[in-house]
Amino acid sequence: MRHSRKAGMAMAALGLLTLLGGCDGAPAASQAANGSVDTRAVVRVSEVRSSAAEERLRFPGIVRPRDRVSPAFLHAGVLRERLVVRGQRVEEGEPLARLHNPALAPVLVGAEGRVRELDAHLARLGRNVERARALRERNLVAQEELDRLVSEREATAQAREQAVASRTEARAQVDEMTLRAPFAADVADLFMEPGDFVAAGVPVLALSGVDGVEVTIRVPVMLGARLDAGMEAQVSPALHEGRFPGHISSVGRADTTLVPVVVTLDSTSRLSPGESVQVHLSVPMAPSLQVPLSAVQDPGGHVPMCLSSPMTGPCNGFRWRRGGWGTTG
Repeated sequence: MRHSRKAGMAMAALGLLTLLGGCDGAPAASQAANGSVDTRAVVRVSEVRSSAAEERLRFPGIVRPRDRVSPAFLHAGVLRERLVVRGQRVEEGEPLARLHNPALAPVLVGAEGRVRELDAHLARLGRNVERARALRERNLVAQEELDRLVSEREATAQAREQAVASRTEARAQVDEMTLRAPFAADVADLFMEPGDFVAAGVPVLALSGVDGVEVTIRVPVMLGARLDAGMEAQVSPALHEGRFPGHISSVGRADTTLVPVVVTLDSTSRLSPGESVQVHLSVPMAPSLQVPLSAVQDPGGHVPMCLSSPMTGPCNGFRWRRGGWGTTG
């Protein structure tokens, strides 16, 4: 019995020694294994691509008539008559409104009377000159008298020319009391009612031309420098399907930080003034390289990554590798 207990204790001691010997040998085995591990840095490679030949951009805009005008009278007066209503289609030269100015009509009457008076006086002087010339041939009148009549007739002729010019001006002023449509258009709005006093140059109504529409957009200055008149554009309405061709008709200058660009639509478009649209532009781009975002983004979000080149070497874990940029990991 005592012998068996001693034998068990001996076996337990032997197992403990074996376990301790195995623990002591583990670091040596780990160090031996590490001697064969590749300690070079791991690199993730991303492919670099050439940029597209053009960049597609989209800008919002509102369709408006190509021809727009707000007619006004050149003289002040009272609006005597308005001949159109809102939404009416008018043709070129059609009367729109009439003005009453009591000072203009008498001027025309006076100018016409002055021309008639000079016409009669000029006709009488012409007869006198012919009579004096006949008498001079028979030596019955002095040469000085004939010369005086000829000079008086020439002066009267010049005075008549001035009177005719004044009559033309007065007639034009009277004609301007009738406002006429400069082109075929729709009456978009009315600003004055009959009986209102209208100052010179104040719009009476608004006209929207029916010959084509356009869209004005505003783009950044750097983009405006890459746009030219004649470039193609596509316009799509915001509320229904369709895409209509157009072209850039003019590129303005920046007033603050944006450049106005006018896109003219083709005559085949079915867009109406006031519609919201999207203008699609294809802008040429200079050749460049495109790097994927994952290749230059710091996954940890602690240290911003910077680019390097084959000349400068790695920078914050970003290194050039043949075939693309890569991050060391």
